[in-house]
Amino acid sequence: MKIKHNDTLDSYYRDDSRGDIAILGGSFNPIHNSHIEMAVKVHEKFNIDVVLMPNKSTYYKDNKKFVEDEHRLWMIRRVASEYDYLFYSDMEIRRGGVTHTIDTIRELKKVDPDRKIYFIIGGDSLKWVDNWIEADELFDNVTYIAYARDDDNLDNATNEIKRIKNGHSNAHIYLMDSFVAPISSTKIRENINSGISIKNMLPDYLEEYILQNRLYKESKYGTSSDD
Repeated sequence: MKIKHNDTLDSYYRDDSRGDIAILGGSFNPIHNSHIEMAVKVHEKFNIDVVLMPNKSTYYKDNKKFVEDEHRLWMIRRVASEYDYLFYSDMEIRRGGVTHTIDTIRELKKVDPDRKIYFIIGGDSLKWVDNWIEADELFDNVTYIAYARDDDNLDNATNEIKRIKNGHSNAHIYLMDSFVAPISSTKIRENINSGISIKNMLPDYLEEYILQNRLYKESKYGTSSDD
């Protein structure tokens, strides 16, 4: 475990860092308590550092809804500063363009070919993870950690894992045996636009930052669905 988190050390995960990691990626628009809960539980289960990695843009979301990168990064960095085992990376933001997971995994493996990489996803993502760009190469190099929202989602996730493994013998997928709170970034943005409280959906310090900077108030940030 990398120990930092005092007034002089940062939570930034350098591109040349080595060793096993778990990655929690996404738009983090904004990061919220369910994201944090997933990262904490993965650390507790696998005793591994977790890197929060926001993407620049994706082929499946309306990126006009993103707040500026510096705001998303500030919020992610602030969350990471609360935990000895959470880090953040701007690798995908600096890369620019459309984000494909395989590009990130290749960069990380180039630095440390022997490292083990865990990739945290929601249970719903199991429906299409085997259709991601270079899916077989990802299965060769990544262990997916999937989270379910409830019992129904858990049953669906279990069936999806069976389906994936039937078609991809190299797939390594671990299904967490605990649920995460049903919070979404979309709902947070909707609440802000409607003047509804977002308390208990994200840490108080992020609520304060969002409100002080009037984030998600303008129509350009909208309500298109994400995590």
